[in-house]
Formats: sequence, structure tokens, C-alpha cells
Amino acid sequence: MFKKAIFIIIFLLLFLFSGLLPFTLKVSFAGSENLAVKSNTGQILKKMVIKSYLKKVPLKFRKYFHFDDFTFNVPFKNIKDYSVRIEISNSGFSGYHTAIIKLLDKNNGAIKGMDSINFKTEIYAPVVSAAETIGRFQIIKPDDVKISYKNIPSLNDGYYLNDKNIAGREAKFFIAAGSALTKANTERKRIINFGDIVNIVYKSKRAGLILKTKGMALQAGALNSVIRVKNIQSGTILNCLVKSDKTVVVR
Repeated sequence: MFKKAIFIIIFLLLFLFSGLLPFTLKVSFAGSENLAVKSNTGQILKKMVIKSYLKKVPLKFRKYFHFDDFTFNVPFKNIKDYSVRIEISNSGFSGYHTAIIKLLDKNNGAIKGMDSINFKTEIYAPVVSAAETIGRFQIIKPDDVKISYKNIPSLNDGYYLNDKNIAGREAKFFIAAGSALTKANTERKRIINFGDIVNIVYKSKRAGLILKTKGMALQAGALNSVIRVKNIQSGTILNCLVKSDKTVVVR
């Protein structure tokens, strides 16, 4: 009797196990499949957002962008059935952004769904930085700068990715050691200063005439920059192109 009871119990356990096993596998597989679909849709949307965002970025800087902290608020639909339009707010180059996702009917362009994705961008670029403190109006020499990777906050200041064009520029104001050099805090070396007396040259292509007179610089300027110059004889203020430390040409 005892052996028979043991046999019945084992048989019942095997029966229950064999009944649960297919159900367990089915749930596990369905869950994995669902996650795979979500992951694939998320990756598609992520790539589309990045591609759309980088269209606003100058080509030379695109490879230095890092994208992170993607938050998907979009319902996971089969986006391949729609035309997708992406509009990105917060157009600054570094920080947090929101991409508005619009799902459009492929036939008539009607909006079928709309939601958003949040993400973060950072710019780690090898830019020219001050190797040591650079004083105001100091002419920058090759030894004054170095290349260092920095998370730069924007691209609007005109960063230098190499030091080829920086040597010989002049610091517009004090630049602390380690700070990035840009077109905002440096300028080409001035060869004319405010108040300098210069030769104003008038050129007439039609008449073939070249006239010269004296003028006073109302602005400092580098070679080939445009400055305002006052004609001493007539008092007229002119926009002139700097050709040397003593000569400007009327534009």
C-alpha cells in the first residue's frame, strides 16, 4: 500500500509539472518577444532623433557629440506603418532637449499620433586651450596654447580644433589657463589703432583713377578687417579695408 501511495504521488507531481511547463515557456517567450519589439522600436526612434538633431550641427563638430539619457514617452507602435516627423525644441547645442514625434498617415499626411522623447547632448571636442594665463592684448604664440578635450557648452563662440590659425592672434581680454580659445576672446593682431592717422585710398574702376587723402582711424583693426575712418579734409566717415598699418582702401 505504502509503495502504491508513493507511486501515485510521484505520478501526480509529474502530471502537474508536465502541465505547467508549456505554460511557463509560453509566458517567458511572449515576454521576451515583446521586449524585443520595444527595444527595436526604441532604437529606430533613437537613431531618427539623433539624425534629425545632427542636421543642425556644423559638419566638423558632429563626430564630437554624445547622446544620452533618452526617455521614451512614445507609445510603442509599429512606426514603419507611418511617416515620422521629428521637431526638436531647445536648440542649444549642449544640455537637455525634447523631440516631438508626429506619426503621419503615409497617404494623406494626417496626424495619427504624437508624443515626445527627451534626451541629453554633450560636446567633447579637442579644442585649443590656454596652456597658461594669457593677458589682455597679448599676442598669442604657439607655446601659449595646447589641445585639450573639453565639454564645451555651445558652438557659437567659434572654437578652434587645431592651433594652425591661432598663433599670432591677439587676446581681447584676460584668458585663464585651461580656458578654451575662441573667436569671441581672441582677434587677429591689430595693426591700426584708434586715432592713428592713415592714408585713405579711393579707387575708381570705371575712371581708372586712384585718389589719396588723410584720415583718422575711429576703430582698431587687423589686416583685411573693415574699420571706420574719418576723412580729415571733409569730415566724412567711411568704411575702409585695412591693407597695411598705414593704408586703408574705401570699400
